Amino acid sequence: MALDARRRSSLYDKFVPLLGEDDANALMSEFPSVEADELVTRQFLRAELAELRTEMAERLHQQTLWLGGAIAAATGVLAALTALA
Repeated sequence: MALDARRRSSLYDKFVPLLGEDDANALMSEFPSVEADELVTRQFLRAELAELRTEMAERLHQQTLWLGGAIAAATGVLAALTALA
């Protein structure tokens, strides 16, 4: 859940005396400031990448089959033309 600006400021003001400015900034940078900054877990990222790799492998397989068929068809045409000559 993202923190609104007022809540972030309040927390930051409390952390500075305890941690110092640099550490307070480092700590606050770990919390999203808006919903678009939601953190992604490694597990989620790995799952998404695995799905993408699967889709890419399927596409590559389909294209390989298509290209093999095209080559076979072209070879057949060339063989027929050679037989006519």
